[in-house]
This record gives sequence, C-alpha cells and structure tokens, in this order.
Amino acid sequence: MKARTFPTGHLMVGLLEAFMWLDRGLQKNLEAAGLPHVRRLESMVMLYASIGVLRPTALARTLGITRQSVNAAIRELEGKALIELVTDPEDGRCKMIQFTESGEPIRQQAGNIMAGLEQVLEDRIGKSNKDRLHIALDAKRGEPPLLDDPLPARTKRVR
Repeated sequence: MKARTFPTGHLMVGLLEAFMWLDRGLQKNLEAAGLPHVRRLESMVMLYASIGVLRPTALARTLGITRQSVNAAIRELEGKALIELVTDPEDGRCKMIQFTESGEPIRQQAGNIMAGLEQVLEDRIGKSNKDRLHIALDAKRGEPPLLDDPLPARTKRVR
C-alpha cells in the first residue's frame, strides 16, 4: 500500500508527513530484518532513550503525552525484552530506561536504518536541502508565543 502525502502548504502537516515517512521506513526495515515490531510510540520512546532522555517523566514531558501512555509503552518494550527500568543512580527514588543486552543490537540496527533513510532522503532532495533542514530543525525556537490575534481577518466571526 502506497502512503499518501498531503501537500497542503502547512508546515505542521509537512513536518508530520516527514516524520511518518521516517517512521514507516523504520518499521518496514525492522520487519524485513526479522526484528520485533514496535509501535510508533515505542519507537519514539526508544529514539529519545537512545539520545539520553531516560526517565519516564522526562519522556512524557518531551513527547507531550501522559505518564500513563509512556508507562504503557515502556511495559510493552519490557515485554519484548528491549529495555528495562533500573534505579536512577543520581536519584534512588526515580527509575530510568536502560537497553537490555538483547535490546542493544536492535537499538543499533534501528540507528543504522535511520542513517540509511536519511541517506535516501538526501539522495532524493539533495544534500544542501537535507543539511538546511537539519539546521532549521536544530535552531533554537524558544517557547511558543501566545498570539495577540491568531485569526486572520477573513476568518474572524462577526458578532
């Protein structure tokens, strides 16, 4: 089944479509390699854990979801023996994610797949476009502002 794209001109849709393309590529390649299937949220948890976001509360805050959702994903990943929760050495009251011995090769393979997908993207859109995309996405944006008047004049309701 070919994935559908939506060229709407909206930045948010474009970013989500790009994310979905990468995630579908990851899932497809994990399956082809005979590796365990992980849901999108599980792959997001593993991705952030691989870059050092290890506490469930930090994951929930980073992903903008509830702790319960993160905990459910963690339980599923634990059930697949990909990660385990261990006591945080900096704060014994907290738990943190650690890749298991069997999960580490899968984490490495997922990293290789993501690097390969980025190379395909570069081949398709050009190195300079991919580099500019990285630069733009890594730029400091600060907190989202509260807009004074978020509705353009043509969409305002008349009272």
